[in-house]
Amino acid sequence: MLNEKPKKQKNYSDPTKWQLFWRVQRECWRRMVTPYLMYLFMSLLLLSLQAMVPEGNEVVAIVLGCVCILGGAFFNAHLLYNTGVFHYDNYLTGAVHRKNAALGIQSGGDHRPEREFRPWKGFFIGLLVGVPVIILAVLAHYFYDAASLFFIMFAGWAIAPIAWFGTKEGGGLLVDPLWSMLFVLLPILVSGIAYLVGAYIEKKRKENTDARDEKVRKAGKQK
Repeated sequence: MLNEKPKKQKNYSDPTKWQLFWRVQRECWRRMVTPYLMYLFMSLLLLSLQAMVPEGNEVVAIVLGCVCILGGAFFNAHLLYNTGVFHYDNYLTGAVHRKNAALGIQSGGDHRPEREFRPWKGFFIGLLVGVPVIILAVLAHYFYDAASLFFIMFAGWAIAPIAWFGTKEGGGLLVDPLWSMLFVLLPILVSGIAYLVGAYIEKKRKENTDARDEKVRKAGKQK
């Protein structure tokens, strides 16, 4: 027992380029799950509410639908705002690690550079939220009867606005389901902007804290 060698701790702070690439993909896919679930939940609520609206009240159905879609966007913004804050904190930690490395100082190996802030990450996460829409829109274009139910269930927030234009007499939508891919812009813009705002607010908060600490140090020296 005494001769056992201590286990080596993994060094996450210095990945190769390919390791970093795949870790960034994993991090972004992980961050898209909760926003996607929020859109999914609001889509199911949208379907429930529209089923309760009597026929002939299209305006009420559209208003309720828009409220549900905007509700999903609100949760999306909140989640990506917090992700921006978290990633900016990791960016500052990474800056310290890199500064120490340049000075020849060994830092801890638990820092994960894939979690650092980058301006494009929020938009990329938003695109990943829309991936199910893109896949289902293509399937619905070619196999509407088979794919429409899955589209309505898993990406109703994107197909519902298309359905508001009406349906054909023989079945199917008047508007091609491929047009629903335009609604992928919603999570892309909401995620990207909220992510940037979160990082910016955190940056300003850190700067204000540092400035306040500096004033306190200067005041202490003057006494």
